[in-house]
Amino acid sequence: MAYRGKRSSAVKTRRSGPAVGVLVVVVVVLVVVAMMAANFFHMFDSTGGDNEGSAAAAGSAAEVPLGGNVSAQAGAEGDASAAAAVAQEPEETDLGIIVCVDAGHGGNDPGCNVEDRLEKDDTLALALAVREDMEAAGITVVMTREDDTYVSLDDRCYIANSAGADYFISIHRNYADGVANGVEVWKSTNASDASVYLADTVSAALEAVGVSRNRGVQTGSQSSEYEDYQVLRETAMPGVLIEMGFVEDSEDNWYFDTYLEEYAQAITQSVLDTYEASQEGFDGDSSAEG
Repeated sequence: MAYRGKRSSAVKTRRSGPAVGVLVVVVVVLVVVAMMAANFFHMFDSTGGDNEGSAAAAGSAAEVPLGGNVSAQAGAEGDASAAAAVAQEPEETDLGIIVCVDAGHGGNDPGCNVEDRLEKDDTLALALAVREDMEAAGITVVMTREDDTYVSLDDRCYIANSAGADYFISIHRNYADGVANGVEVWKSTNASDASVYLADTVSAALEAVGVSRNRGVQTGSQSSEYEDYQVLRETAMPGVLIEMGFVEDSEDNWYFDTYLEEYAQAITQSVLDTYEASQEGFDGDSSAEG
């Protein structure tokens, strides 16, 4: 409608005289040029925006997390969590020590359970407490899981090795068909001096806090003294696997719930003691086999 009004006005003006007619023609030409310029810039902006979107999509597709080797066994939930955990490169804190804390089981793998007591919940609770205490002591902590997510054994080892961890702490709870109680610490069959020292120190420290029974340091696994747990066999640093009492034993559960924070402090101090001892002689190098 506005365009028609301008044309009508131009016709009337053209009758007024040649000079006015020329002026009107110039104005019309300028308006046409302005409209063409506006269309040109609009097309340029649209093209640029599309290119930007394409570049962003290409960049997103090109990003590969450090944890690209996440096992297919984990499922969608586990894949996302494990990949995120591996992708985090730890920033070393004051002491320059990196510890991988492994909360056993998780997600669709509850571990041992009795009624509503699930091993996966207890291991995560203690692992998070250990992380908090270690970080307060100046230790850098890498977690294999931080929530109720399934992470395969392969991925747990990959997380620890990729982070260049100096020590590996795997936290579990035990179960027996018969009557059993107490805490035990496991080391691998070819344990380094640092692993042996760490296992002995953790066992003594937990007993000092209070346990129903100290079952001592064990070698291998529950299957065989010659067959190591995968997380100890395939991690390239000193490490131990801790069985924090039996889930079906009410006394062990009482100790676990009552002294969880103290257990976390005991584990942290054991790592610090092992690190200090490694500086004085035995092979505490993070490249040593667990």
